[in-house]
Amino acid sequence: MRRLGSISGASKKSWLCVLALFFISGMIFSVSASEQPYQSYIFNQWGDPVPTPIPYEPVEVISGEQLGIGAFNNPQDLFVDDAGNIYVVDTKNNRIVHLDRDFTLLRVITEFELAGVTETFNGPSGIFVDEQGTMFIADTDNERVVQLDSAGSLERIITFSKPEGLNIEFTQFLPSKLVVDPVGRIFVAARNVFDGLMEFNVDGEFMGFVGAPAVRPSVYDLFWNRFATKEQRERRSLFLPIEYTNVTLDSVGFIYAVAKDEVRRLNPTGLDVLQREGQWPIVGDIQPPADVNDSFFRDITVSRNGIYHVLDSERGRVFTYDDRGNLLYVFGSKGANIGSFSRARSIANYGERLFVLDEQRGQITVFDPTEYARLIHLANHHYMLGNFAESNEAWNKVLVLNNHFPLAYDGLGMAHIRQRDYASAMEYFRLANNREYYSKAYAHYRKDVIERNFLWILLGLTALITAIVFWIKWRNKRPQQAAIYDSSAVHGWRRFFGGLRYALHVVVHPFDGFWDLKYEERGNLPAATTILLLASLSLVFLKQYTGYLFNYRDVTEINILSEVVTSVVTFLLWVVINWALTTLMEGKGTFLDIYTATAYALTPLILINFPITIWSNYMILNEGAYYYFFYGLGIVWSGLLVFFGTQVTHHYTPGKTLWTCVLNLVGMGVVVFLGLLFVNMFSMLAEYATTVYREIVYRL
Repeated sequence: MRRLGSISGASKKSWLCVLALFFISGMIFSVSASEQPYQSYIFNQWGDPVPTPIPYEPVEVISGEQLGIGAFNNPQDLFVDDAGNIYVVDTKNNRIVHLDRDFTLLRVITEFELAGVTETFNGPSGIFVDEQGTMFIADTDNERVVQLDSAGSLERIITFSKPEGLNIEFTQFLPSKLVVDPVGRIFVAARNVFDGLMEFNVDGEFMGFVGAPAVRPSVYDLFWNRFATKEQRERRSLFLPIEYTNVTLDSVGFIYAVAKDEVRRLNPTGLDVLQREGQWPIVGDIQPPADVNDSFFRDITVSRNGIYHVLDSERGRVFTYDDRGNLLYVFGSKGANIGSFSRARSIANYGERLFVLDEQRGQITVFDPTEYARLIHLANHHYMLGNFAESNEAWNKVLVLNNHFPLAYDGLGMAHIRQRDYASAMEYFRLANNREYYSKAYAHYRKDVIERNFLWILLGLTALITAIVFWIKWRNKRPQQAAIYDSSAVHGWRRFFGGLRYALHVVVHPFDGFWDLKYEERGNLPAATTILLLASLSLVFLKQYTGYLFNYRDVTEINILSEVVTSVVTFLLWVVINWALTTLMEGKGTFLDIYTATAYALTPLILINFPITIWSNYMILNEGAYYYFFYGLGIVWSGLLVFFGTQVTHHYTPGKTLWTCVLNLVGMGVVVFLGLLFVNMFSMLAEYATTVYREIVYRL
């Protein structure tokens, strides 16, 4: 009995261990299954990616092996028609694979009959299927477009012949992607064609080019091209527009075309009518890491509600925008996991389901929307229809899943502004970082406040004007100050405050003001230092507290001490360089004279920055011209005072003063460069010393 008991106890422990292992492994596998191979994100108002819930998840992977037709070989295009039929352009296998909506193989098209002769494809790379099932295939290496009926029989061959009198650079017709609009016109994106989409009429005749991408040379290219010699210009690359990489058609017959980092929506005349009302340009990733290339748009697909998905082949991601150009979400990545891509080539949709073709793996990944994406689509749909109550309900559900989604706040703000709840609308628009509509809501809110408090505002203005009038009369009755100022008779706080007050005279009478600062000692070092610190603080105050509508800085990143130190160091650098230069250029001012005059020249910054900062919190966007005018006035006014102060202090002519100021700026640049160079060399030396020390320690 004792032996049996010991055996049963050991067995019990073994079973417990096995169950524990199963439990732990189950937990591990369940976590792995629920983990996604990528992170979804959007951009905050500073352009930084912010994680969001996953909008799409992979549900199935389709390959040629699964279909029993052998592996896809470098497939280049994917098309899904209105019935859910899937067409795959299997390029290197020279075939078109046709599946139904349940991913069942229907047929493989490899050949067709042309005048009794069997023809085959040669490197096809694009396909479009119309409502009747007619297939238009870009048979690239055969330099033609093949039109087959729904049964796969040839209807016609479309080729290109150069019209007389038309100057065209390319010599080969290499169609890669194409669409057919509702009236039967064929638009072809061809390789090495930079003039736009090639348009063919219903009879297959070439009609010209539409929608040429704009040439956007950089400022650097334009500058050097202006001064380069003829030979240098010939050696430099031409400013050619980029070619379209893909095209698709929306539900109303407009063409969506992508070209590298550009998306265009072309109307029937070829004019780009894409709305770009979003906060960020439609270019993919706003600020990619330094070691990662910029986004490269390879394909695009459009749903019936105006939402379009753009495929970034460079980073293996899908960027989704609404019909106004607002970024809704980003998902996808490069990798070996399900849902990641090696070299994504094409994207298509059927309803809300997405299909992404990976040419390197030779497979199609099927994505279904999560609840998060469905709610976004639902809210956008109701908003387009004007059902704002239903739209708000959906947006509130989106915020439960992601309370950092700006478009949800934007939708709620739109609803509140229509309900005349302007205060709430302002709050939502600020959370959405929508300055335009925040300004509109604030204009209505400000109008309501003024109307409700008009009597009190009128009484306050009357009292203020009365006080100013009495102050002016009292000031005029005071005895006038003696014409000759005796600095030896003024001491202590009277001298300090007198020096501060005299800054008001300097800003409006610069020539005699700077003269008196130097020769009658109307200014003093404590007052000049106070003005310098107040001017530095005015810059910090402006950056920190400018009204939301005009403040595009991240105020959480502002370091007050660092800002003040930077301003003071810049000021001292100007003074030191000015003193060094003018000593060699027969200047009459001492270091203290330069310091005092330059500090007093900063007075307009104090007089303007503090008031306009407060004022900006009560302005709307349409009044921004006043803000920017006074902001610029303060800078220009101070700059002129620095110029006049330098001229009077050193007894220079205007020409010599200008030359001195230019040299002063150059000298400051040289000093900054040498300082950065020294810091860099010191850090390299410190790193070298640290490395040697570690080597010695490790070897010992």
